[in-house]
Amino acid sequence: MDNHLLATSSNFQLSSQSIHVWQTNLKRSLSSLQFYQTILSADEKKRAERFKFEKDQQAFIIARGTLRMILSQYLTLSPAEIKFKYSSKGKPCLDQNPLPLHFNLSHSYGKAIYAIALEKNIGVDIEYIRKIEILSLAKRFFCDSEYQWLNCLRLEEQYAGFFQLWTCKEAYLKATGEGLVGLQDIEIKTPLSSVLQILKISQNSELAQNWTLKTIQTAENYRATLAIEGINYQFKFWHWIDEE
Repeated sequence: MDNHLLATSSNFQLSSQSIHVWQTNLKRSLSSLQFYQTILSADEKKRAERFKFEKDQQAFIIARGTLRMILSQYLTLSPAEIKFKYSSKGKPCLDQNPLPLHFNLSHSYGKAIYAIALEKNIGVDIEYIRKIEILSLAKRFFCDSEYQWLNCLRLEEQYAGFFQLWTCKEAYLKATGEGLVGLQDIEIKTPLSSVLQILKISQNSELAQNWTLKTIQTAENYRATLAIEGINYQFKFWHWIDEE
């Protein structure tokens, strides 16, 4: 079973074969929300203002503020000092990097996950299991083998299976910085097991062998997956909790 500890238990030391995964709830006190607003960049504040609903603005502020708090512990910088740059598809990375630190984040319905590694491309995705048109979406975006497998499951199993497949694919695409383009190019081995595996990437099985997928144990009714380039990693899991 994955061991989840509080932030104060971490030594924030990474090796080339260790992956750190942080989880947090996006519900914060007013004082925490106000503090996070002070450490965001002007660009991040503008992005928050673009959200129509206040709850979405607050979720973005807390998610990005928490990212800055976590990264500051690894980089020995203040949270406000951290500078980001973005790929053409919008993937964030560090603009100043005392360490070859790679990271990715995802949040959904009040939960956020952060994955951190040295030197390797990494992506993470969390999704809340909700009622959507599973089979029509799978037929449109998934490989035929994945669609056929889902179609044989009972309805309640289809939701869990769909979102597990979706998080696998999106985690990989976020790791490579390709966004949501190419979902059908990533084929996940079905039936799903406790050890997730990419079967083919653009019909290339050898390329797929150099990627690791890891299920992240999170809250009920969520699915979360991490994708990282390479194999044979050690994973450490923590919860981030603010100190008021």
